[in-house]
Amino acid sequence: MSLKTPLFRPLNTIPRSVLIAVAPFIVVAVILTIIRLYTTVRYRSALSDHASARDKSSKASTPPAIPYTIPFLGHANAFLAPRPGEFWANLFRFHPRKSGACTLLLGGNITHILFSPSAVQALFKNRGLARDGFNLQIAVKGLGVDHKEGLRYFGLGEGADHTGVTPVAQQEHMNHKYLLERKGVNELTAEFTRVLVDEVASELKGTGGEGGDREVGLYAWLQDRMFNASTTAFMGSRLLETYPYFRKDFFDFDRYMLTMFFGLPKWLKPTAYNIRENVLSGLVEWQQKMQEECNSDPTDPDGEVDWEPVFGSRANRAKQRYYASRGMSNRSRAALDLGFLFGLSSNAIPATGWMLLHILDPKGDKSLLDRVMQELESIQRDDGTLDIPKLVALPLLHSVFHEVLRLYVDLLVTRELKEDLTLPLDDGKRQVLLEKDSVVMAPSWLGQRDETSWENPPAHQFFAERFLQTDSVTGKPVFSTSGTNGKFFPFGGGKTICPGRVFAKQEVLASVALVLLAFDFEPVGFVDEQGRSRKDFPGLRQTYSGSGVLAMDGDMRVRIKKRNSGSRHKTPSD
Repeated sequence: MSLKTPLFRPLNTIPRSVLIAVAPFIVVAVILTIIRLYTTVRYRSALSDHASARDKSSKASTPPAIPYTIPFLGHANAFLAPRPGEFWANLFRFHPRKSGACTLLLGGNITHILFSPSAVQALFKNRGLARDGFNLQIAVKGLGVDHKEGLRYFGLGEGADHTGVTPVAQQEHMNHKYLLERKGVNELTAEFTRVLVDEVASELKGTGGEGGDREVGLYAWLQDRMFNASTTAFMGSRLLETYPYFRKDFFDFDRYMLTMFFGLPKWLKPTAYNIRENVLSGLVEWQQKMQEECNSDPTDPDGEVDWEPVFGSRANRAKQRYYASRGMSNRSRAALDLGFLFGLSSNAIPATGWMLLHILDPKGDKSLLDRVMQELESIQRDDGTLDIPKLVALPLLHSVFHEVLRLYVDLLVTRELKEDLTLPLDDGKRQVLLEKDSVVMAPSWLGQRDETSWENPPAHQFFAERFLQTDSVTGKPVFSTSGTNGKFFPFGGGKTICPGRVFAKQEVLASVALVLLAFDFEPVGFVDEQGRSRKDFPGLRQTYSGSGVLAMDGDMRVRIKKRNSGSRHKTPSD
């Protein structure tokens, strides 16, 4: 057919130079259209096969691969949109949840997504799976650790040393001894509460005595005090003395860490890399000064001293000694310290903030605050201190804590597949085959926000009593997570479950208790991140999937004053 025929006659009016210029774009558009059509047909065929497996043999089938348009990039652009939950909401507009799994292409990486509770449970029980490469990428891309030193720190590919212990086993031993065993956790909690009590005592003086009060943003006020207490308890008091701007720099870094981890280049996000460099410079200076003070020999973590100002807790001193044994430079030590503090403060502090805002919410359950206070007063000793073992057993407080984790935790629990892996799906009759040389993720958002799993009230609503049941013998409410396996895993699961989870829970609950027992709060109103008045309870700040405990996009203004014994908190209706 000639270009002179009527069909192509309009093209004759277009200059040849223009046709040449637009031709590559037309070719690209055609190629992308073909890719989209091909992946869509492939998806529909796989989905049909996957669904029909229920009525056939138990032979495992691969997850349906979600259609995409751009090769290599695949779904990465939509997946990295900084709007929590949006990608999943769009996915399930067409992809059936009953499939239990699907496959995405993320920047050239084949990534299987699990949302079947049975499959998630089986994944966690598999002790042979690891995430070594994922951990290394966090350290190198997100924290700025030198790649060679990162390999050395994690001991990837190394065997046992002369004592018969591998680097991985050494790290697991440190985590268990200092962060999971009761002695280490209780010492950390005691030091944290001591510092926080001092912060609170200072604040009580600042309110002007018995009748004085002032107005603050509750979360901003809390963030300062909790960060000081947790950093001092774990790292030692000399860190904030040496680096007084660390809190501000840290929370600037907190906003951008995942930007760097997901590989956005420096030319595109220069602010992120500059902020990280500022933080690392401050931590390197602290490292150098502390090594001079202790002659590069931190106090024995297994000795009689549970805490000291230079390197703080037993856990941190053990970590510093491990750095030295692995030949870490000061910069890599600083980056790894930053990573630990990121895991600690970027999760515990917002979790505490969400708890307090929900408990004090003037538009929420009017009885919740009084009921929480009754529990807290029951575990407060005569000298005003907290009975921590009783605190962590309070059923209502425990339920509120877990409901906050359910609503606001966004994890991507990740494993790397070196061999093919077969997992069961929901009914046990179907199995899913995940092929080797790929990645598997279990997003916590999908189980914890599933409307079919969390009803009355719906999954998107905060419900303080969601994790309470009535004891059949006593008739009293008891805390329970029964029936949530594979649907609720705010600390991850399996061999890589968060090692700091026990201390984190005690830190959060102790902070809520100390604050509510020390002060009366009168809610004034909600504000956005710029401090402007808003009508509604704060929502989620824009951030990437996998951010841990999600930060809020606003705050609640409150009038704060010293709490008198027997007093009750006010609401606007009082």
